[in-house]
Amino acid sequence: MQHSTQHQTIIVFAGGGTGGHLFPALAIARELVKRIPNAEIHFVGTARGLETRLLPQAGFPLHLIAVRGFVRHSLVANIAVAGRLFYSLIQSFRLLRRLKPDLVVGTGGYVSGPVVYMASLLRIPTAIQEQNSYPGVTTRRLADRVDQVHIAFEHARRYFKNPDRLHLSGNPIRPLRTDIAPAVARAYFGLAGDRPTILVFGGSQGARIINQTLLQGLPRLMAESPAQLLWSTGQLNFDQVSSASIGFGDRVVVRPFIDEMDRAYAAADTALCRAGALTCAELAACGVAALLIPFRHAAENHQEYNARALEKQGAARVLTEDQLDADRLVDTLLEILRNPEQREKMSFAARQAALPQATEKIADALLRLIEKSE
Repeated sequence: MQHSTQHQTIIVFAGGGTGGHLFPALAIARELVKRIPNAEIHFVGTARGLETRLLPQAGFPLHLIAVRGFVRHSLVANIAVAGRLFYSLIQSFRLLRRLKPDLVVGTGGYVSGPVVYMASLLRIPTAIQEQNSYPGVTTRRLADRVDQVHIAFEHARRYFKNPDRLHLSGNPIRPLRTDIAPAVARAYFGLAGDRPTILVFGGSQGARIINQTLLQGLPRLMAESPAQLLWSTGQLNFDQVSSASIGFGDRVVVRPFIDEMDRAYAAADTALCRAGALTCAELAACGVAALLIPFRHAAENHQEYNARALEKQGAARVLTEDQLDADRLVDTLLEILRNPEQREKMSFAARQAALPQATEKIADALLRLIEKSE
């Protein structure tokens, strides 16, 4: 859908702190710029978030507000947080009155709360994009005030009272090629073309508990299977993992970070990773069977909800951090690797769980919302 209005279209995105909230907003913003040549896109964030580094690079203006997240079990800290929230509502009111946006989109996290709330009071068209299977507290509180709620998991429907506003759209993810042959992808990373391959990663910082547990089980995994590993450790664990795995030669390829994730997914028979919303969406899009280890300190345990949703669809196995030890980890990996038929079923189920063209679907719905309000 192409937007043809002549006047300048102003859209405000509120959401940040982590990449999980910021990257979907950036994907939707870029899609809207393609559709609306005269669009003016603004972002609202905080001084502490990833947005202060990424948005200037992306070329979008960033406006900062004072809001911070509430602190568990600290009344004194939360009194200060409540004060910041009140001040953020005033900042949001002033900003929205000055910009006069045609649309305000929240992509989650505490920064989206005051901006979307104030936009709803000012009768500005509003939408929320929720990445997780269990919606965040900001989304749940604002759902009855906004015009559209875009969800990424069917499981999330049960947490909303008003089905008319819900759109099962999926998560906007980076463009990923899904046509790379596994042998070609493996050769790119210096791996053997014919060995079963495990992709290990834990987000941009790595995941220490996954790295440490797998290191303990590595001798057994290497002895009891022909598997090879493509292991993205994060910068902090890179030296330790590199040193410990050197005895396994070309069967363990270690990187601090992998930029070419479409090649990495193509190389993998199975993945061992966290269960962030965007990771789950990428695994589904690329049809990768996975063993998921949800991050236990994720807000409201949302990673376990994401992981369980994929597990229920037959696309993944799940081990919580409480269940995790070297033997159980290796047992589960060996079970997946030794059963190609089951792995193929998991891969097929992952593809069935995918919601492709999420970015385009969300952009279509947002354009309809803008046009309806004109």
